[in-house]
Amino acid sequence: MSAFDNFFFIGLPYITIVLFFGGIIYRGFSGAMSGHRGKWDWSARGDYLWTTRSTGFFGRASIGPASLCLHWGILLLFLAHVVGFIGAAYAKYEWVNFFFRWVGLGGGMLLLYGLIWALARRIVIPQVKAMSRAEDYIILVFLILISGLGLYQSAVKLSFGAVSIQAGPWLGSILKLQPNADAISGAPLVNKLHIILALIFFAYFPFTKLVHVFSYPFGYIARPFISMRKYIGLKK
Repeated sequence: MSAFDNFFFIGLPYITIVLFFGGIIYRGFSGAMSGHRGKWDWSARGDYLWTTRSTGFFGRASIGPASLCLHWGILLLFLAHVVGFIGAAYAKYEWVNFFFRWVGLGGGMLLLYGLIWALARRIVIPQVKAMSRAEDYIILVFLILISGLGLYQSAVKLSFGAVSIQAGPWLGSILKLQPNADAISGAPLVNKLHIILALIFFAYFPFTKLVHVFSYPFGYIARPFISMRKYIGLKK
């Protein structure tokens, strides 16, 4: 096993775990991203930098397909990966075939379509471009690369089954604090890149606007009602 495998499949997973959970806890409770630096209090509600900085007011015709495909794609891929790895661990290879190939393929296509829409909006619509930060583009590029490599594995290389069987024991060894990268070290380069990019992305995750997902459902239960009015009456 090479130094490359040791770092990316033994060292990097633990770096990712520490940054992912530690970053979310620190950012959520310290007020580090709000105007109350150093104040230890839950800051998810009322913290502008915790939110998505929504661009939905601009280019509304394009936000629907981008948002729906992106969110449903992520949910389907999460389901596909969880059930697929469980199937590989318990030799339920029909689960691996169905969830990693078909559910993963459908979710990956939805996600990639939504991501391309979202990136196009930030480039083409002037108001959205003006609101965008470097972070917004970095997130989209990361996710496009990860989902693109995943789709390549599922639709072109058809290597999802063998790699899930390799990745399952490796992932289990990481969680049991007995890291062993021997199983994953023999995987094709495209599969390794998919995993490495995903690990780097999750390490970066707490320092982005994506932390807003942890506001749900807690921040939505007690928030005030929002009054909605049809715009058609204002046109007269």
